[in-house]
Amino acid sequence: MRWRGAIVAALTLAGAGIWEGSGTLLLAATLPLSYLAYGILSTAAVPAELVVSRAVDPTPAPPGHPVAVQLTVTNSGQQTLSDIRVVDGVPTDLTVLEGTPRGGETLAAGESVTLEYMLIARRGEHDFGEPRLRVRGTGAGEVATARQQAEGDDRLVCQLDAQAPPLSDQGTDRVGQLTTDDPGDGFTFHSTREYQRGDPAGRIDWRGYAKRGALSTVNYEQWVSTTVVFVVDARSPARVTAGPGRPTAVELGAYATTHAVTSLLDAGHEVGLAIVGIDGDGPAGLTWLQPGDGPNQRSLAVERLRAAADAAESDPAGGPEDEGDTQRQFRKVMEVAGPRCQLVLVSPLLDDAPVAAMESWAAFDCQRTMLSTDVTAASTVSGQYEHVRRRTRLARCQASGARTIDWRRGTPLPLILDYAFAVAAHQPRGSVQPGGGA
Repeated sequence: MRWRGAIVAALTLAGAGIWEGSGTLLLAATLPLSYLAYGILSTAAVPAELVVSRAVDPTPAPPGHPVAVQLTVTNSGQQTLSDIRVVDGVPTDLTVLEGTPRGGETLAAGESVTLEYMLIARRGEHDFGEPRLRVRGTGAGEVATARQQAEGDDRLVCQLDAQAPPLSDQGTDRVGQLTTDDPGDGFTFHSTREYQRGDPAGRIDWRGYAKRGALSTVNYEQWVSTTVVFVVDARSPARVTAGPGRPTAVELGAYATTHAVTSLLDAGHEVGLAIVGIDGDGPAGLTWLQPGDGPNQRSLAVERLRAAADAAESDPAGGPEDEGDTQRQFRKVMEVAGPRCQLVLVSPLLDDAPVAAMESWAAFDCQRTMLSTDVTAASTVSGQYEHVRRRTRLARCQASGARTIDWRRGTPLPLILDYAFAVAAHQPRGSVQPGGGA
């Protein structure tokens, strides 16, 4: 009991005063009793003048992205609150990365207290609970607790296509942002050649004619389009996370693929999609989207990527997979995609099956890229071991002639994709040339 000490002290002093016949001790015995009476008579209540607001930034957010949350409590009344405690209603399936959603403060009239913390976004819509407020009375004897609806943001939305620019309507000319060694019509200077009868007057080098007295025709860099097929590893070995409350490797891979698909479609290229590891209605059980272009192609791709992320979340462990079926799906990708396309395999590389697929695709002499999401935990011995094995698999993919992109935590995805699919001038016709191994 909170007041037990005061009662014992009062009785002790009163008894000693009576025994000794001391008025001073009897007077002293009234002090603990006064303290006891003050505490009992004081009351506590959560005042209606408390204003609670919350800000979530960014929302919508992509999977794995840090999200900043600010919860502010303002005392808009006239009374000072000597002891107020606040706990925000953090969504149960999200993890606090930095800061704390709890705090306590003394709030004078007009003052505010702000809690700041960081969450890791996971795909879906996550509702915040009502913050819990606790106010202690002036005498610390009474405590009042209440929940109050926060103004401002009450939900964190996480989407695969968050921060993805809208895809503008594509024309029918099928000209992509990719240069070749072949000259043609365009805007960037490529070379000059001897004038031939019938050449357009707008392509004649009139300045050169004024200097040399000879006609020549200007060639410009020609822009062409290509076909890229993304292969997303959604098998059970990829349905892992780097820690509690973090997105799975499948979710991160689906997010990276969504952005890459948007970028390439917007540049005028054809894009296809194959998902390995979930039951699909395509060849060999694949989830298969035939290469195409335009806004509808992006919508179809995002729909299938969401389904893959849903399957990984609803069944994280996955069922026992037949290795032969997995390899058949990887081989079938090359058959349905065709030899002229480029393949981009998106996988965390936590087993050897994706490496074997990369090595088998080398026989078709097609351009191959491995985009690998890093979900290994560096804080544990087993995580460090898996990290070394994953790096070894990346090296094996590179040794087979594939380009490797290592997407490590903390590296912004746009930088990774710009590096992976940077379009360099004078590449062979119809090829999107990724960067080298990272």
